[in-house]
Amino acid sequence: MYSHFDSNTWVTPFGLIFLFAVLVAWWLARRNASSINVDCSHVDLLMPVTIIVGIAGGTVLSLLMPMDQMIAGEMMQTEVRIRLFGMLAASSVAVFIYSRIEKLSFRRLLDVFALPTIAGLMIHRIGCFLAGCCWGDIVSNEHSTSFASQVQTLPFLSGLSSGVSYPPGSLPFEQHLALGLIEPNSLASLPVYPVQLYEGALLLVLLLALWRLPWQRFPKGLLVVVVVCAYAVIRFFIEYLRADGPIVLGNMTVTQLQCLLLLLSGILLPGMFGITRGEQAANG
Repeated sequence: MYSHFDSNTWVTPFGLIFLFAVLVAWWLARRNASSINVDCSHVDLLMPVTIIVGIAGGTVLSLLMPMDQMIAGEMMQTEVRIRLFGMLAASSVAVFIYSRIEKLSFRRLLDVFALPTIAGLMIHRIGCFLAGCCWGDIVSNEHSTSFASQVQTLPFLSGLSSGVSYPPGSLPFEQHLALGLIEPNSLASLPVYPVQLYEGALLLVLLLALWRLPWQRFPKGLLVVVVVCAYAVIRFFIEYLRADGPIVLGNMTVTQLQCLLLLLSGILLPGMFGITRGEQAANG
């Protein structure tokens, strides 16, 4: 995720959609809190706090991984990213501290925010599509490049989508220009997969599949584990069609390594989320 605000433009489609995504997540979290008899004022306080702390945490994680700023090898550097998983981790720490102060269940608070976060991210991906951040691979395999594994991971999919092109000044355009795939006077980038919309569609399916579940009766923390693992799977495969992350191990990006770590945590360490037999029995 990248910041697309400049000093002369205070209102952008990206910013408006981000604000709408936050408001939707806020509203849904309040509904979830009400359903388990938790005062909605806790959500009202936590939402702005977790967003501020999350953005700070996502930025710090990016600074700790300088290789993550390279989106076309050493030929192009971009501004610091705000890492999604860093945001979520920092936000979770804020929720944990708040839960200790207010003597609330940390795991149940995470459940309250789990699906609203997915809903907000789904809407936010539309903003990413319009802004040109988190962009996809080149749809055609006609353009050979030494960075093919980064910008054209799955060439056998060529022709399945006509793709979308971005104007000069956009990140896809700058990447293709840095790689020598287009000329400086080109009117647009090469067509790329609208991978932001692909992810948004998959998140919608996940949301519809989980929203009707009686999560209030589940062991505390189970819903957030399911949501995190499901998103990790979605994001792992979506990354193969994204061109904004450098390859760091084999044919995998930093994000894919993080997804594997999340999956292992959810599968091998359920005890850390409090999913115990005792809680299962207590919840009937």
